[in-house]
Order: sequence, then C-alpha cells, then structure tokens
Amino acid sequence: MSASVLSAGAHAFTTAHGATITYFVTGNGPLVVLNVAPGWGPASVLYQNTFGFLEHDFTFVHIEPRGTRGSSFPPDLREMSSWRMAEDVEAVRQHLGIDVLEGVMGHSNGGTIALWHAIRFSGTTKTLVLVDAKARGLASISDPVTREMLAARPDRDAVDAFARWNPDNYDTDDEMAALMGSFLQLYLARPERDLAALQAGFDTKPQIACAKHQFAAEYQHDNQVPHLENVTARTLLIVGRQDFICPVVVSEFAAQRIPDASLVVIEDSGHMPFLEQPTQFGDAVRKFYNIAAR
Repeated sequence: MSASVLSAGAHAFTTAHGATITYFVTGNGPLVVLNVAPGWGPASVLYQNTFGFLEHDFTFVHIEPRGTRGSSFPPDLREMSSWRMAEDVEAVRQHLGIDVLEGVMGHSNGGTIALWHAIRFSGTTKTLVLVDAKARGLASISDPVTREMLAARPDRDAVDAFARWNPDNYDTDDEMAALMGSFLQLYLARPERDLAALQAGFDTKPQIACAKHQFAAEYQHDNQVPHLENVTARTLLIVGRQDFICPVVVSEFAAQRIPDASLVVIEDSGHMPFLEQPTQFGDAVRKFYNIAAR
C-alpha cells in the first residue's frame, strides 16, 4: 500500500469499471477504518467534522458512495441501491491495496451499505461497526416503534415536517435542505443541547438527486435479514436509546443473529451518539478494538 493513498485530505480514483470514487482521509491513528457515508446525499462531511475525538487512534477513510460529491453516478441509475454501493466500498479497499481491512464502519444508511459489504464480500474485513444502522427488511418491527416515539415528541411542527418528507416531492438541494432542517431536531435526544453542533457539522447541503435515485433503486435488494447469520466479521452495533429512525429493536435483532456481535446502547442519545455522547461512544469503539480508554 502506498502511503499517498492515505495522506490527509481529499482523494479520487477511477475504478476498473470507469467510475470515479472520492474519499477523504482524516486522523493519524494506527488503525485504518473505512467509514461509509449514507448513500442518499448527505456525504461524509458530518463525520469529518465530528470524529476528531477518535483520530488519535484511527485513520478514517470516509467514502462518498456513487453520486455523492465527486463520486460519479452509474450510467444505469437502477444501480444506485445500497446493495450496489457496497461495490464502492470494495473498490476503495482494492485501491488502497489492503487484502483484509481492519474495519468498516457505517452510520445510518452508511451502516446499511457497510453491512451489505460484509455480506457480499465476506472475508475482506476483520471488523464491522454499525452505528444506528438501518438494516433492511425490519420495517415490521421498526416502524411501530418509530410511530410511537414520534407520537410522544412535544415538537409537533418537526414531526409534521418529517411526515412530509418524500424526495419525489422536491427538485433542488435547497428545497431538501430546508425541509430537513425543519425536522433535524428529531434525530437528537436533547436538541436544546446538541442541535447547534449538529447543524454546524452539516456544512454542505444534501443532494436531492442521490435521495431520489437511491430510494427508487432500493427495492431491488431490500432484505438483509436472511444474510445476517453469514456475516463473518466481528461486529459492534452501537445505537442511541432515543433513536426514532433506526430504533434500538433493529440493532438488537441484528446483534442476536450476527454470529460474533456485541451491542452497546448509549443512553441520553438519539441517532447521533458520536455527537451527543462522544465519551461513551469513544469508550465503546476503543474497547471493541482493545485500545486503552482515554
């Protein structure tokens, strides 16, 4: 592996199939972990801006899946599913020249993609870290919890705004950013404490084209449940107790079926435990990798 492919900052390369993939390197720790951004357009900027407390121990390769920022869209937009985006993770592994990765991490839909990579490319990573991940095929257990949690929220305007979210109803990044901004607080256990930091972490606008095309393509491979027992990577699942969008029951279900899995539920946290409870989050990740607590 050439040191240049892991130098700090932005990188881009062309895959064997002619696609462009971009990634960003942060941190200078000894463990190299690929962190997969969600595929619906928010990019990896939030993680670049909030993972600083881990960067002494890890070097993060933040992957922008197809269509996101400088990564190219596929010619056939039916290939914008999370299942296909796992191929982008594999392309980065090959580009780095690493036979077996130390770890792959993903948050939210990034966790969906990371899980598909572990399923489809078994044996290419030693570890898998799924943070408030949205495992496909579990709507029957997650949706009732989501509805119950939203019904209990006092911020009804935000709940009503969330109910209007459908990428097919919007045409520009500005429209998408404005709507998401109106319900962003729902992703936090205590928005009065953490909303300003979350808003600061998102210093670019999400891409509506990614959301439209990923959501349209996702139905093609929409069930990860039958494959959970085939995951060979040692797996850590972290989830915030108050996460409404990827609730605890999803991570519990996956942790019970992935053969070598452990689960950490972080209290007083919603969908963003790395931002809401960085000390607890950092302790869980370091313990998983046998790194002394700081």
